[in-house]
Amino acid sequence: MSRRTQEGDPFAAIAPHYDLLMASVPYHLWAEYVTRLAALAEHAILPGSKVLDLATGTGSVALEFAARGCIVTGVDCSEPMLAEARRKATERGVALRLLCRDVCDFKLPSEFDLAVCLYDSLNYIVESSALELAFANIRSHLKPDGIFIFDVNTVRALEAELFTQRSRPGAPLQYDWRSKYDARTRISRISMSFVLPGARERIKIVHRQRAYTDTELRALLEAAGFGGVRSYEAYQTSPPGPDSDRVFYVARSATTRGG
Repeated sequence: MSRRTQEGDPFAAIAPHYDLLMASVPYHLWAEYVTRLAALAEHAILPGSKVLDLATGTGSVALEFAARGCIVTGVDCSEPMLAEARRKATERGVALRLLCRDVCDFKLPSEFDLAVCLYDSLNYIVESSALELAFANIRSHLKPDGIFIFDVNTVRALEAELFTQRSRPGAPLQYDWRSKYDARTRISRISMSFVLPGARERIKIVHRQRAYTDTELRALLEAAGFGGVRSYEAYQTSPPGPDSDRVFYVARSATTRGG
């Protein structure tokens, strides 16, 4: 998530409980899927590959790639989320480089084989100019033959108010989310209410996501120096369709083969 587009840190209050909220997410399968998409782009992710995990959050995906022998750097602008990532890495004895930075303007060596930004994190960048800056910055950190893989919630997903949901009865972390989509701006405002384990008072936070069209994303990627862009139905290897809620993109440096 970018500091340029959200006031404060909407993840701070929930950070110590974020993994409980996401307990059903199969992160190991996400890492396998990303590796498969990379292979389709003729790019092998092997032990020793340098991976840049953007919007790393509590580091769940970063830890999966580290477990595969990759050298992983995680970047996120929420220090409370990174604190959880550091704790998990220490508990597991895994080496991670974790940095509190804005995805639009962090600076590291151009040494990465793969950059990933998952779980619709780029939807949180609600200005197209800022998203172009993010793409250009990510591109500058890749090796000439590196690739970038990310996913987004589609226009259809936000139009359908798919963020409007609540926890099941008896869940250890109770939540109630209500989304409101603005068709003019294509921004969804999600009002989130949580009752944390052992607490009585509710925590209320607001998230905002913008829906980008496929045409917009491809134009911004091209402007940032990417080429050979492919898109996939989430968790599949088939192209997305008009009813797709989530789409994964694979982009390569414009100087790579076929770009």
